[in-house]
Amino acid sequence: MGIVKRQILDVPNDRLVGTDKMFGRMMSMDIEKMPAKFQSAFDKTKDASYKRFHMTGIVESFEIESNDGDRVKLKSGIILESKLMAEIFRQSIELVMIVVSLSGYEDLDEAESNMFLKLFLDSWGTAFIECGNKWVEQTIAMDLEGRNMYCTNSFSPGQGEIPIEMQALLFQVLKPEEIGVTINDRYMMHPKKTVSGIFGIQAIKDDNGIRPCDLCEKRTFCPTAYA
Repeated sequence: MGIVKRQILDVPNDRLVGTDKMFGRMMSMDIEKMPAKFQSAFDKTKDASYKRFHMTGIVESFEIESNDGDRVKLKSGIILESKLMAEIFRQSIELVMIVVSLSGYEDLDEAESNMFLKLFLDSWGTAFIECGNKWVEQTIAMDLEGRNMYCTNSFSPGQGEIPIEMQALLFQVLKPEEIGVTINDRYMMHPKKTVSGIFGIQAIKDDNGIRPCDLCEKRTFCPTAYA
């Protein structure tokens, strides 16, 4: 049994930190100085998003059997073929796998015919799922710190040199279908606003560990970089 037992978490919208600010980053907009012409669209889509969006996360950790510098092998027999992940998780004793999904976005998007409002809704969806995923990760990290264990940063299949095909392994192990998340033959997840990730559990806290944005060439202009 892993340190982090399998669990499904309901993500509370009212306890998320930075959702409005993340929306502003996505829209390249200063929400503290909202242009009057955008205020109505902002208020309408924000209200709808907070009322209709709901996020659910599923997490579980798995013991590492070996890490030879080229791949990470779990005791379950799953092998993660990635030198980068072997480096990131070189001090880890277990890997936590996580999927967080937002429901309600597709219904709002389908019902909205105004392209301008659809753009706002899309940015709200991204803001919610980014902040919701962070809430789940921080909830797990706080629990582990209470037991003198620490987390690495979280990495997703397809980031940098991490193969997108690893998404299939994550699904095989974590089985997020339990919370309604599916994957197609191109490793894309449904619902659209869903994120997956893997992070390590280790005995030593490393404040200078590799961050996901360090791997991305788009970090200089990405609105969510280092957020």
